[in-house]
Amino acid sequence: MRKAWVLLLLLALGSAVQAQRAVSFRVSFPPSGAGIGLGLEAPLERDTALRLYGELFPGGPSVLLMGEFLFKPDLGQLDRDLRGIRPYFGGGLGVRVPSGASPDLGLGLALGVEFLLEARTGVFLEGAYFYPFGGGQGGRLVLGANLR
Repeated sequence: MRKAWVLLLLLALGSAVQAQRAVSFRVSFPPSGAGIGLGLEAPLERDTALRLYGELFPGGPSVLLMGEFLFKPDLGQLDRDLRGIRPYFGGGLGVRVPSGASPDLGLGLALGVEFLLEARTGVFLEGAYFYPFGGGQGGRLVLGANLR
């Protein structure tokens, strides 16, 4: 069963790698302890994106794997002075795998803003939430950088 999950994950990441994408580096600050992460973001259509990422929380220890669909417009479309500011919101499904416990499947939500430093580099600040279907919740603040 584990091999099937790994194969599915590799296929999903492989298809995302084929598209024009951004690699994101993430630092999370949940109440229970900081975490680090790595992700891929691929534009789908105008102002939408698909993001796949994983975060490791050593304090738990636990791992969070998420896939999100984001609405991410560039405010420069409305006013040229706001070019490079990209607020976004979206959500998707994820799984949290705590050490020594069963995985929690749940719904993830994200609300944030990305500031493009140049055409290929941006920094972002995000509020992210994970609501497991089995109960409980986990909110965190995420700081990160996207490299295109």
